Amino acid sequence: MKFADYMKKEGRVLPVFLLVDTSGSMRGEKIESVNVALKEMLLAFRNIEHPKGLIRLSVIAFSGKGIETIKPLSEISEKDNFSFSAEGGTPMGQAINEVKKLIEDENIVGSRDYTPTIVLISDGMPTDFPNYNHNMTYDEIVNWDPLKELNSSSRASKATRLAMGIGADMDSRILRGFINNENIPLIKARDNLTIARFFKWVTMSISVRSRSANPNKVVIEEPSLMFNDEDILF
Repeated sequence: MKFADYMKKEGRVLPVFLLVDTSGSMRGEKIESVNVALKEMLLAFRNIEHPKGLIRLSVIAFSGKGIETIKPLSEISEKDNFSFSAEGGTPMGQAINEVKKLIEDENIVGSRDYTPTIVLISDGMPTDFPNYNHNMTYDEIVNWDPLKELNSSSRASKATRLAMGIGADMDSRILRGFINNENIPLIKARDNLTIARFFKWVTMSISVRSRSANPNKVVIEEPSLMFNDEDILF
């Protein structure tokens, strides 16, 4: 028997990418609620016992500063402590392109890793979408280059996508186009409580999946158990 046969096999990674809109429209209570809820998510992920899929998290912020990788895809540790501020525009397209590039890179998301999850938090109004307006059709939206390339990519297209729209003026069509799955709802955050519930919903869904017999299988906790009907958009 070879020496390698005695070595403990390393667990398979369950990658999670969190895209956070930190543009000016997220200023104030919105971004503060995100900060609090993210801390609770990190704590919950760290406390999962005996996961079959080892959760690794990447956090990418996008704002007037462009895109910023706050945390490269890595294990969640007690040192992870993020606090966002909000300013400037909303380069959502750049953030989508970045996460697609990361998932397509096998040095970052390995061939043995489980199917990634991408979580988008935004008001859904990208400032890097040429000629964007509220009268655009859904077909025009999904043909936006970042979404089109994400949906046609060999690996990133398979990722589970979850999204929360924040603010009364959020554009649900952009966020539905990102999700690109009629069975997964868009969550509309009408208040800070809904933001907290969204993070808890994502945490529960990923936690259940990490402990399941097949972490590659999409697991989404029933949204109606956590949200009001007006918060859930299909």
